[in-house]
Amino acid sequence: MLCQSNEHSAAGLYTMPENFQTMGMPSFWMPYIQVDSIANVVHDAARHGATIEIESQSAPGGGVIVLIRDPAGAGFTCYEGGGLSSRYVGANPYCVVWNELHVSDLAKVQSFYTHVFGWQIKETNDIDRYEIFASSESTNPIAGIQVSSNEFKGSKEYWGVYFSVSNLYNAAKKIEQNHGEILVEQAVGKNPALLANDSQGAAFYIMEDKRNSHTVGETHNTQTIRWRAILGLAMVAVAVVTEANWIWGILFLIWVVPDLWRGSTHFLEYVERHRNPVVYWLIMATWLSLTIYLLFDWVIAA
Repeated sequence: MLCQSNEHSAAGLYTMPENFQTMGMPSFWMPYIQVDSIANVVHDAARHGATIEIESQSAPGGGVIVLIRDPAGAGFTCYEGGGLSSRYVGANPYCVVWNELHVSDLAKVQSFYTHVFGWQIKETNDIDRYEIFASSESTNPIAGIQVSSNEFKGSKEYWGVYFSVSNLYNAAKKIEQNHGEILVEQAVGKNPALLANDSQGAAFYIMEDKRNSHTVGETHNTQTIRWRAILGLAMVAVAVVTEANWIWGILFLIWVVPDLWRGSTHFLEYVERHRNPVVYWLIMATWLSLTIYLLFDWVIAA
């Protein structure tokens, strides 16, 4: 079943293969990579340490597909044919706009992707994050790679599928209202993003992209006014000059409320509620206690 958003192709849905169901594999989202020759890709992939999970077969709407797992175990589908449109044809809400490989060791997969697909993998300004370019002449990235420890990303290596939304938190509410689950906030470069599960447990990302760019890479040089950060700095300045401690209480409250909603915070390091609940709640309790103390002290003094 092909899905559309504003008359543009958005994604596809299909019943999981029987052998995957027998294995007890959970539902999942998977990126498609368009290639000129499935036969050549299968041959090269096997030579460079990949596993052919599902052999070549007819694709819905015509063409041929094959499911491959790279040397680290991340799965993806290759597609040969002209029946499926590229996600780069316009930037539409609720369409796939980005894919990012999440792995624990870049060395396990770098040679595979450069040899099999001819991709160029380049460092970014973000720690342990890389961008993939279709060739050495390409100026815009086609995907990304995030290197993370298993403690952070879980034990699996996987390709993340990112859907564009105009408002991240409104979309998050819709997901939860329709029996999905928000797992964690995890930005892609400068683009805010949330990791979620759908109603069957399949993981995907939603990414806020109000700038109508075709790829994430095209937004790197876009400057936006961080008015909340500016307001926070102004409040700090006023609190220091006037010695009004109640302003610190308001600041702590502004700080803690979004972290409670997201289930994650940053205090010298990134802390998630579902992975480090004790540390997370200690941090939240500290900010809330300071808020109550400072505001109560101001009320008493007044």
